[in-house]
Amino acid sequence: MRITFINSPLQDYGKTEKREYYTNPPLGLGYLATIAKNMGCDVSLIDAEALGLSPKKIVRLTEEQKPDVVGINLTAPTLNLGKQIIEQLRVPKIMVGGPDATIRPKKVMEEIPRVNILVRGEGELTLEHLIKQDFNPVGVNGVYYRQNKDIIPNLDRELIKNLNSLPFIDRSFFVNDPHFENEKFKSVIIGSRGCPYLCTFCSAPITSGRKIRTRSIDNIIGEVESLKEEYGVNAVHFLDNDFIYNKERVLNLADELQRRNLGINWRALARVDVTAKSGKEFLEKIKQAGCYQLVFGIESGSQRILDLIKKGTTPEQAREAIRLCKEVGIKTKAYYMFGFPTETLQEMNQTLEHAKQLDTDTACFVLVKAYPGTEMYNSLVEKYGDKQLQMYNHLQGEVPLDLPNQNFDKYHIGNDVSFCKASPEQLRSMLRKAYNIYYPHGNKRKTQNKTRELTAA
Repeated sequence: MRITFINSPLQDYGKTEKREYYTNPPLGLGYLATIAKNMGCDVSLIDAEALGLSPKKIVRLTEEQKPDVVGINLTAPTLNLGKQIIEQLRVPKIMVGGPDATIRPKKVMEEIPRVNILVRGEGELTLEHLIKQDFNPVGVNGVYYRQNKDIIPNLDRELIKNLNSLPFIDRSFFVNDPHFENEKFKSVIIGSRGCPYLCTFCSAPITSGRKIRTRSIDNIIGEVESLKEEYGVNAVHFLDNDFIYNKERVLNLADELQRRNLGINWRALARVDVTAKSGKEFLEKIKQAGCYQLVFGIESGSQRILDLIKKGTTPEQAREAIRLCKEVGIKTKAYYMFGFPTETLQEMNQTLEHAKQLDTDTACFVLVKAYPGTEMYNSLVEKYGDKQLQMYNHLQGEVPLDLPNQNFDKYHIGNDVSFCKASPEQLRSMLRKAYNIYYPHGNKRKTQNKTRELTAA
């Protein structure tokens, strides 16, 4: 059995050249490719985003491999591009998965008639079952499939309870992991799945559940050790939705990293409320264990907006979290968003002022997207209809930032539709304003007699 997996590109690189920026490897496809390889399949993975491939080149490379099955991941912004690729492929069987397939499976099957099998939710156990049945989908939980002109939905598959049962990803499938960044040889790992929070703009709880499921500390560090031994990795980025949600667990991880003396630096995603509550002593301990950066989704400087999107945080918590990190010497990165429904220009400027005051080492400013399945999308679709939201969610053109040496491209995709109290042009103008204020020297920022570089990861 020959299988080719495709990581969909973020833009049509047949129309625009991909600039130099780093995008995390597709860990989900990496798990699937590894499982298929371990089961004796001949497997390849085409990371079209990392390579900046055009749809035409994706199709050519795929067909050259003569696969029996092609698996491609779909998101709401890349649905149209994915459809374009799939319609050109001439292969025996096409399988899709990913967030958009999970959230609206029937719509995806209807919009892309050439899809034979659609995988909902976590695909690892579903793929195992499909391989064992030579991709006959009958009786396989977690799939929709096509039978003549009918779309047949099978029973859903439960989320994986024991994440330790998953293999370590075979990194040879990736073209950009491990990779060098800022004098570190870095790889990415995810140690848990699920998110218990209520953010109205996020689909993570829908696709991976509200209950956090974790790998054991030994399992995570075992993967870190294998990456160090096999590739010489000396830095790891944990991609968990909230890595430090459990203080005791993180301290146990930190203790074990120090006990094994791995010499690994690491960074992770965190929430400002949890970080502020955890305190200085906690941050000092994880810094001693190699934590060099925490990444925060701060989103807004307006309490009204934070409450509206059910973020569950305050600007004061953000200030305290960043202050503590600076005090112990942990670098910080922040994400901010412009264009929430009902948001005013005054509130956007409030967010920008908040960003200037926090003065994190790096910052990314993005325009809001309302993805299918989220609370924000459901509230907007009642008012505007699905067709207009399709325009809103599809990836649009780049917003020129007028910065020297800019490498922010993957973050600043422009909307053609606005659902806030600002026009699309005002939103794009706000994005340019934010980057020009925060990064007056392009992708290097000079403050307080030191230079801090933008990390594009």
